[in-house]
Amino acid sequence: MNEPEAIKRLSMPEMTGQLGMSLRDAERELENAPGPGTPLDATYADTHRFPPPTWALPAFIEAAGGSGMTYTPYRGDRAVREAVARNVSTVLGIPATGPADVILTPGTQGALFTALAAILSPGDLVLLPDPDYLSTERMLRYFGARVRRIPMIWPDESAGGPRTRPTLDLEALEEAAAEKPRLMVFSHPNNPTGAIYGAETVAAIADAARRHDFAVIADELYCRLVYDGEEFHHLAALDGMAERTVTLLGPSKTESLSGYRLGVAVAPTALVDAMEDVQSCTALRAPSYAQHLLTHWIAEDGAFLDERLVEYQALRDATVKKINASSVMRVNSAYGTAYLFPEILTGASDQAVALALKEHAGVVVNPGYQFGPAGTGRMRLCFAQDEAAWDAALDRVIEVVGSVAPA
Repeated sequence: MNEPEAIKRLSMPEMTGQLGMSLRDAERELENAPGPGTPLDATYADTHRFPPPTWALPAFIEAAGGSGMTYTPYRGDRAVREAVARNVSTVLGIPATGPADVILTPGTQGALFTALAAILSPGDLVLLPDPDYLSTERMLRYFGARVRRIPMIWPDESAGGPRTRPTLDLEALEEAAAEKPRLMVFSHPNNPTGAIYGAETVAAIADAARRHDFAVIADELYCRLVYDGEEFHHLAALDGMAERTVTLLGPSKTESLSGYRLGVAVAPTALVDAMEDVQSCTALRAPSYAQHLLTHWIAEDGAFLDERLVEYQALRDATVKKINASSVMRVNSAYGTAYLFPEILTGASDQAVALALKEHAGVVVNPGYQFGPAGTGRMRLCFAQDEAAWDAALDRVIEVVGSVAPA
C-alpha cells in the first residue's frame, strides 16, 4: 500500500543526510535497542515519586460515579470551562476569559494538533525556535507547512560566569517575519532547554506578530514550573495579542496528571469554534470524567506547587552541578520545566550516545536532534526523578558518555 504524502513528511526524510536515516527510523532504532528490563526513563517525570495532587483521584471517581457527564460538548463540559476560564485568566494576567474562549482537549499535544489543523493550509510559512518541542516540526510537516527556524541565543554558563537571560535571535525573527508567515509556534518555558524569555523577547514576538499580521501559538504548559523567583511573561497579556494568540496549558506536567489526558487551549472564540470542528471529527472530546479535575486545577494548587518547586529545584541544582563537574558534558541551568539540555563534549553523536546509554547505563534519554538542528550533539534529561535512583543514574550516564567513540 502506498504511503500517503502526509505520513512521508511526518517521518522527516530530509534528516537522512544528518542521521543516515529518517527521523522516525532513528527513533525506532532507539526504541528497539537492547537494554535492561526496566531502564530509568529520563524522557519524563517519575509520577510515583511525584504523584498528582490528593484531589485528583477523588474528583475522577466522583465524576465517574454519576456526577459527571459521559458525553460532553466537543469543546468540553461548560461548567468546567467556566471554572477553567476564571482560573486561567488569573494565571495569564488577562481580562476575564469566558468559556467560549476555552477548549478542553485530550492532552496539550491534542490542543497543539487541533490548533494547527484549525489555522494552517498547505504551503503556509511557520516560524519555530531552534531548538523547540520535539513534536512541533513534525506536525507542521504533516500539515504541509514550510518551517523557518529562529535560533535561540543562550551563552554558555557552565564555567560559572554570570547568568544570562536566553533570547531569540531578534534580527533573524524580524527577517523571517517580513516573509509574511501565517503562524509562529513556540514553547515557553522552552522545551527542551528550560529557558524562559525575558520581557524584551516576548515583546519582540508580539511586535512582529502585530506588524506582520500572523498568529502565534504559545505552548505554556510549564509556565507555573519556574525557579529562582523568575518573572514569567505571558504573550497573550500584551496589547493586541489576546485576539491573535492560542495559549496551550494543562495539568499534565506540573501536577503529574499526564495519565488523565487533559489539555487546555485559550484562544479567540472564532478560533476555538474552528478547533472544536476539528476535534469533533478526530478525538470528539477530552476524557469526560477526567474533565472535572480541571475545576480543582490552579484553584487548589498553591501549597502543592510550592512544595514541588522546592523539590524540583533541588534536583535541578544537583544535576547541573554533577554534569558541569564532569569533562564529558556541560549544561546551562534551566529557568523552568523539569528538563536540562546538556551538550556532549566528546564528539560522539547524540544518537550513538542515546543508544549506549540505554544499553549500558540503563537510562533512556531524548537525543538532541529530535528538537531541531541546534539540538544536534545534545540530549534532553528530565531530572524529576527519585533522588536516590537519579544520583546513581547520573553517575552511569557520565561514565557511558565518556566511553562512546567520537563520530
